Amino acid sequence: MTSKPAANEPRFSRGVLDNHPKPFFKRLKHQLGLYFQMPPVDPPTLPEALLKFIPISSWPVASITVGVLFYLSFVGLAYLDGFAAEFDLWWNALIFPVVTVYLLLIQPIMRRLMTLAIETYRLLVPYNDRFKRLEAEAYSLNRRREWIVFSTGAIIGWVFMENPLPPNHISSILYDYVGEALAFGLTAWHIYAAIVRTRLLSIMHDQVQSLNVFEQSVPYWPIIRWSLGVVICLFGCLVVSYFFIPPALVLSPSVISIYAVFTISVILIFVFTKVPASMLTQLRVVRAFILFLIVAIVGTVGYNRLENWSLVESLYATIITMTTIGYGDFSPSSSEGRVFTIVLSLFAIGIGGYAVTSVASFVIEGNFHRFIQGKRVDNQIVRLKDHYVLCGSGRMGKQIALELYKTEVPFVVIEQSPTVLEELLREMDIPYVQGDATQDEVLLLAGVERARGLVAALSEDKNNVFIALSARHINPDLHIISRVSQVKNRRKMLKAGANVVISPEEVSGRRMIAEMLNSEVVTLLDEMLRAERQTGQTLRLEELYVSEIKAPSLVEKLENDELHIYDIGQRSELMVVAIERGQRAAGEDRYIYSPRGVTKLHRGDVLIVISTPDQRLKLNHEVLSQSFLELWTAKLLG
Repeated sequence: MTSKPAANEPRFSRGVLDNHPKPFFKRLKHQLGLYFQMPPVDPPTLPEALLKFIPISSWPVASITVGVLFYLSFVGLAYLDGFAAEFDLWWNALIFPVVTVYLLLIQPIMRRLMTLAIETYRLLVPYNDRFKRLEAEAYSLNRRREWIVFSTGAIIGWVFMENPLPPNHISSILYDYVGEALAFGLTAWHIYAAIVRTRLLSIMHDQVQSLNVFEQSVPYWPIIRWSLGVVICLFGCLVVSYFFIPPALVLSPSVISIYAVFTISVILIFVFTKVPASMLTQLRVVRAFILFLIVAIVGTVGYNRLENWSLVESLYATIITMTTIGYGDFSPSSSEGRVFTIVLSLFAIGIGGYAVTSVASFVIEGNFHRFIQGKRVDNQIVRLKDHYVLCGSGRMGKQIALELYKTEVPFVVIEQSPTVLEELLREMDIPYVQGDATQDEVLLLAGVERARGLVAALSEDKNNVFIALSARHINPDLHIISRVSQVKNRRKMLKAGANVVISPEEVSGRRMIAEMLNSEVVTLLDEMLRAERQTGQTLRLEELYVSEIKAPSLVEKLENDELHIYDIGQRSELMVVAIERGQRAAGEDRYIYSPRGVTKLHRGDVLIVISTPDQRLKLNHEVLSQSFLELWTAKLLG
């Protein structure tokens, strides 16, 4: 007995693996059958509704039937009109039937690519109402908008495509109106459907990313595969149509302009693909440029066809119309040209103004500078290793960033608010990532997999929990310190992966009591940490791992068990407050306070020191004395 498929089985099955593989031709036939399946959707899209008039269940056969019927009808009417012998019916007249059949045949391929992307995202999250609504919009689209786009494409074909047939014949009317309407209308519909579905898939990706916090990242490849497949299919239409265009029309302004508009429209598919929030400004500029270019091409072809102006004159007239300059050098003489100018002005002035203001704001508001700066910051982050990641730069995060900046510790800030981030960048030049720190891809952009530590300083505990979960999953060795607003959430934060949980209220309370009871001690410590030395650097109470000292002379003494406290002081002048013993004998205290200079140091020890960044740096490099340098300089100079 054959079992029934599961209710949630994808619409297009990849096939079942068994122990008896099918022969090659049977597998090929099976795959072709899958690609050309067109399961009905309710309501159907416009091509599906049009193809319902053909009483054939097979989509490929029905598509080919449409082209054959149109071509035979045209050939028959051409013979009746009596000019069939004067026109190359058997080749050039095939362009519209072939393009129509091609556009219908790629519909199942594009449907399958979209279905595979939707099924991939559907398996990653619970099937909720919003995802279901997005899926329905992707499959059925909007019928009213479909008809508007289809009609617009047909009008473009009627206006700008040159008809090589003799006018005022029934066959010419069929070729010009029906053929061009089907070919150009379906082309416009495919571009519209590709852009809308690409945008919907991007929204699905965002929803899956926001709900699936336990995965490292939601894959982009379903959208990329969809976009590449759609672009290849649509550019195939240009290749197919090229072979049927009469040689005399290949380099005509109409054909070149239509091909240019088609290419630019296909590029819009990538513009509407998943784009990071930090690139929205650049996206606006690209969109404005593409719209400006499309209107310029349409205006140039329109004036060339209606007023018989040259391409240069037509382009000049279009640009001065779009920019509202209007020198008056060219004035349409025909009524059709004047009507076209009215329509072009209504659209062109708005689009031209939008393009000019978008580019101007991109430069004047500093977006261009931020774009260049963003490239530089990305290169900085890629080179970072063993750095720290600060999530959130609000009131508390700003103080943390300032402290890290003063101590010259490498770190990256993640902040979602552009206003808060811009205020922080005015005070310090630091690498940053603008985005939501709860998202895995944002943490990866900050290099969390290469980081040493992470500070989750957002105001809401749930966001800090998500950050700790994601960061711990990406980098198990990461040292995570998290802020907690409510003390009752401390245990949850620790379970999420935080090593240390700090409540600002508790720390502030202890500090206020210390200020009350031991004001002189606290004041002395504050003054010491705030005071800047002659070098302009601040003192800090820090921990220093003996095993991380890299100065060759000190490393040699450490390996020979001859490293003492006075060696550290002579090398860097820093002050050792205490020593935490990594390996200690039975009965020995964990900490040695105020150690003497002759105290020996071992590889596992941790020094609690008061130092500046320059003093720490001296422990990692051999510092040559000035006299030694002078001696070597004299030797080199002879």
